[in-house]
Amino acid sequence: MGGDGGNNKRRGGGRASSSSSTTSTTPTGIVRVVLPNEKVEDEGNSKFMEVLRDELRPGDEVAIRPGKTHLSYRGKHVPVTDMVYLAWGLGIVPVLDQVRAIIPKGSSSVEASSVTWLNDNRDDFDIAMDDLEAEYMKCPGKLAVSCIIDDVLNANPMEGNREVEESVPYYNAGTMAVVCGPKRFAEKARGYLMRRGYPENCICVLP
Repeated sequence: MGGDGGNNKRRGGGRASSSSSTTSTTPTGIVRVVLPNEKVEDEGNSKFMEVLRDELRPGDEVAIRPGKTHLSYRGKHVPVTDMVYLAWGLGIVPVLDQVRAIIPKGSSSVEASSVTWLNDNRDDFDIAMDDLEAEYMKCPGKLAVSCIIDDVLNANPMEGNREVEESVPYYNAGTMAVVCGPKRFAEKARGYLMRRGYPENCICVLP
């Protein structure tokens, strides 16, 4: 894995009658939810996390409706052959899902991917470090991963950070960049990529 070794660290309802019966079921499964430790400013998200932490108990059932897919490539060069991901904090969760989808041989047109994951605290990498490493070990020639400790969210610029500069590839035709994290990070990372030569229509910002 890339990066500096010293600073790297993750019912349905039924209806019956005397002559026939019809039963419809809703798909069920297991969903892993990752919550931040810090206080969330958004009132709606804060209440949602409060319910998850304090009110749900093992065995409780919840209904979840997946959100819309926001990943849309508008660049001129197709197919997409290279994916560049920049993530902050919990932004690594959707990035990891995408990596799992595109890395297997024959699953997509993507030939190479890079993931740059930033946090300001080493412990924050624990949520997905093992999962990322497992994906890297499956296809080390197709996936590069860099985990960087730096407070680029609040203080430090991305320019001038040697690890960031080395982990983010230069733009080539057929490259799509995906940014995922808090709004401040997304804006900073998007601007950084554009200054590195990435066309705006080749950058997707996930909410």
